[in-house]
Amino acid sequence: MNYLRATLALLIIWVGGLAILYEPARLTYIVVGVGVAMLVLALLLEARIRQGDPRQVLVAGIGFLLGLVLGVLVLAVLGGLPITAGVISSGTFVSTFGIALIVLLLGYLGAATARAVTYDLVLFRQPDQEGGSKARFLVGEKSLIDGRIVKLAESPLLSGEIIVPRFVVDQLNQLAASNTPMDRFRGERGLDSLRRLQQNRMRAVYIREIDLLHGEIEGVLDYAVQHDARVVTHNPEMIREANRRGIPIVNLNDIAAMLEPEILSGDELVVKLVKPGKEKEQAVGYLENGNMVVVEDSRTDIGRTVRVAVTGIHQTRAGTLIFARKREAGVPGPLPVEGETSGAIEGAGRS
Repeated sequence: MNYLRATLALLIIWVGGLAILYEPARLTYIVVGVGVAMLVLALLLEARIRQGDPRQVLVAGIGFLLGLVLGVLVLAVLGGLPITAGVISSGTFVSTFGIALIVLLLGYLGAATARAVTYDLVLFRQPDQEGGSKARFLVGEKSLIDGRIVKLAESPLLSGEIIVPRFVVDQLNQLAASNTPMDRFRGERGLDSLRRLQQNRMRAVYIREIDLLHGEIEGVLDYAVQHDARVVTHNPEMIREANRRGIPIVNLNDIAAMLEPEILSGDELVVKLVKPGKEKEQAVGYLENGNMVVVEDSRTDIGRTVRVAVTGIHQTRAGTLIFARKREAGVPGPLPVEGETSGAIEGAGRS
């Protein structure tokens, strides 16, 4: 589209330059100036159209035309009434202003009404999953990179349209073209997640332009308000701003935390031991969610994956600290009393 805009601008400037060169008159300057102003106005209107939903733009245009037709009909009716016929046909400034006001006001009301009911029209309505209401989810860069949005989209838990801002796609392309291996990996993974979303036949995915005049966070949240969308993110700054403005947020970290199984004393876990603990014969491993597991009498098993039984749980600022004892295959093994783990909390927490 950029080359089309450049071609149109060059043609108008070229023709205007030739007109001024061969017919240097006042009228020529006025016509060329009006043409350039119309070009700028058209490009600005196109930018605004691209930032919104094309369906709303189309329906609003139709509503505007219908409003103009209704305005003409209203003027025809008023022209047939004895009270208003003289005023309308007088040709004065007041009558001209009144006619223009009626027509434009009805045109504006027609456009506003049509835009408001766009998604209620059968022509633009898509079948909802399981009869639920249609929702829109605005997806950010990090949600695509970590891939969790793809899994949610493939499940019935996330029912509705998925909207990806154009600038997010541009950022992923820049990362994929980076010379840094980590950035390149992140960009390629995000683009792969986007392709998987688009290949999902059960989920509508749209790429939309978003106005970033006031920054990415403000632009995304403004778009969410205008299009009744929910933002899928785990960006702390965006979450704080959205909560301040009362905008619905889908925090993937909160969802993951809510779906985590609750670990109780006596439960069995499988964990890989990666380093020694602070206390004698302790070994430390980590669960997939990052929680630390301190296993007693397992320092010789560092580097191996073992089955353990939970003996105690301690909540810290960094997360949940789990104490366990290695369980031999087929042997239940006695669980220690609560006091056996209490002395190791401080030392293991420092590891």
